[in-house]
Amino acid sequence: MKNTQELLDKCKQNGIPVFVISGNDILAIPVLLKYLYEAQKSNCDSKFLRDFIDVIQKFIIYQEKEKASVKLPD
Repeated sequence: MKNTQELLDKCKQNGIPVFVISGNDILAIPVLLKYLYEAQKSNCDSKFLRDFIDVIQKFIIYQEKEKASVKLPD
């Protein structure tokens, strides 16, 4: 998966809209799973899909460990 900081910087520098979901957002995992579904349906590259699944797993692990910080977005 692309370096997220580099991607964020590139988007900001080029005026490309970007959306960030943090690990403490209670809505993150359902949104990421829906994105994965759409990526699979659109026949995205298998490496991208594997990398994205790894990202989802990191969110799940974080939310399990940090339950007290997981909340609705402000």
